[in-house]
Amino acid sequence: MDKKIIESLSQTQAGIALFDENERIVFANPAWEQLISGVAEEDLIFNETELSDGGMISICLVKPLALPAERPDNAQPDGKEAAGTVIIADDSESNRMVARRILQTEGYSVIEACNGQAVLNILKRGITVDMILMDVEMPDMDGLHTTRRIRHMAGPVSHIPIIALSAHQTRDWNIIARQSGVDEFINKPIQRQKLIETMRQLITRYVDTDPAFNAPETSGKRSKSTRIGRPPRPETLTWPVLDVDILEQLYSDAGDVGARCGIEIFINETENRLVKIDRALSENDMATVRKEVHALKSTSGTFGLRQLSELCETTQSAFEDSEPDESRLLSLSRQVVLLAPAALTALNLYHRSRSISSISNG
Repeated sequence: MDKKIIESLSQTQAGIALFDENERIVFANPAWEQLISGVAEEDLIFNETELSDGGMISICLVKPLALPAERPDNAQPDGKEAAGTVIIADDSESNRMVARRILQTEGYSVIEACNGQAVLNILKRGITVDMILMDVEMPDMDGLHTTRRIRHMAGPVSHIPIIALSAHQTRDWNIIARQSGVDEFINKPIQRQKLIETMRQLITRYVDTDPAFNAPETSGKRSKSTRIGRPPRPETLTWPVLDVDILEQLYSDAGDVGARCGIEIFINETENRLVKIDRALSENDMATVRKEVHALKSTSGTFGLRQLSELCETTQSAFEDSEPDESRLLSLSRQVVLLAPAALTALNLYHRSRSISSISNG
């Protein structure tokens, strides 16, 4: 598959994934991963087409929201920018559905998470988030523990407004929640008017106290790049995703069998390495991130992934600065995690197409 096609698929807003004949995923663009992990299945439309080699391409889109016939007085007018993006964290699908419908009719974009770890995973990927509705009691990682983890993260993401939701209606729970770092506390079941009013008050309070909102700008409006959780602009990369000349030289030097084995080992190693980087980012373990990025820099260049190698080199240089910029380090590291799957897919597709070509010519 031409590298331009892969790059286009990686940038499209539709979710696209490619599976092989054994139903193993071989490519997924960032939009597909975000939709699958962040949107309820009943709100997605899937279109799956079987390929001639037994594989399958899956495309998913978000269903249009069926708004009521009469638009609420406080809803967003047509043509206006979305009110913001809100994470709803709750292990109850029905609770998430209720909150999602309330927020969507108010003009908010919604990302769903079933536990605290899912929330951290969303944030570490650099997804823009303006507020979190956090259920207190969730499996694996509860809301208060998750809030404490967020408050210790580096950069603007640590200041995201968080509203705790709980069926406990005692003053002690309210105090405990606020001591954990939440900004407001709402009792369940959720009441629409109470939720919307609390969100508006919290946003107003944040606007009044956050310097990012009050800094002078030539346009007189707040820049999108200063929205809560928005990572710095991605680094400009000069090399292509896949350098075919390097791969062809590898096949020439190591032979077809040696090159194929090397590529397969590299792909498996890199997938494991990305898991380590991903986990280290969620745990703020930057020493592990630095170690894995350093290793990935050299190996990715060997197998023709020039763009990934360049990004890793930039990231490594940022680590070696005398006074490292922590926000930039996090941004670069997240970019590595986002770029690597597309790069591996390009390598795997080239590897498979060359193997098929060899069999045909043989």
